Amino acid sequence: MVKVDISDAKSLQTAVSKYLDDFPGDLMCALQLWYEGLGGMGTPTTAEMTTLNDALASAEGWTDAGNVRYEKFGVQKSIKKMK
Repeated sequence: MVKVDISDAKSLQTAVSKYLDDFPGDLMCALQLWYEGLGGMGTPTTAEMTTLNDALASAEGWTDAGNVRYEKFGVQKSIKKMK
């Protein structure tokens, strides 16, 4: 896993696409992406969360899943893999 500068939209979208392509699950939220996919440390800022949610919303092959409760992350805006 490589630390990604999320202020660079192109590299962020590339990293998100690669992570989601390899992700075995069907649900994803911004916090899971932050910690597990992008190597984020600490709590992301509100601006970072907005950027991550925007990147997830534009991911190909995934669609809005609404708010989902995660054991680790609580209730989060999520996307789900389209079948």
